[in-house]
Amino acid sequence: MEVEIKAKIESLTELEKKIIKMGAELAGEFIEEDTYYNHPCRDFATTDEALRIRLIKKNEKIEKIELTYKGPKVDQDTKSREERTAALCNFEDIEQVIKSLGFVKVANVKKKRKNYRLNGTTVSLDDVHNLGYFVEIECLGEYQPCRKKVLELANMLGIDHFERRSYLELTLQRGTA
Repeated sequence: MEVEIKAKIESLTELEKKIIKMGAELAGEFIEEDTYYNHPCRDFATTDEALRIRLIKKNEKIEKIELTYKGPKVDQDTKSREERTAALCNFEDIEQVIKSLGFVKVANVKKKRKNYRLNGTTVSLDDVHNLGYFVEIECLGEYQPCRKKVLELANMLGIDHFERRSYLELTLQRGTA
């Protein structure tokens, strides 16, 4: 289970200073380009699901390509949900397979992301194109212990206003897809 909270923030620099002071270790810095698709027979916006292909780039070079399915959120406080990810080797081929199955491209979301590891969580500092700055705190594992971990860390960082909408939802609502 992926247990995650997300919040809009004013400054990536200030939050980065806080987490480093708490002992966070840099795990990577990337550009992530996400392409989202909708199912041909059911509306993912209605079912609260997502299907995306993610290109992960470092220094303008593709490091990794992933296909991810996200199930519906399971609670009202966090963005906890089932998530399945498969590594891919060719964006164009998998995109053609998806389109051949009837899936329709919905939107693209691009962000600069710095990942830190802290207290058994991943803290992502995101600069999302056309949306601004966000922090995500994520834990993978059993729901209750992970939920407790992410909420405690958010509290320690002074984060109390969570954003449950995905970057895709925010992008579509803003009309910048």
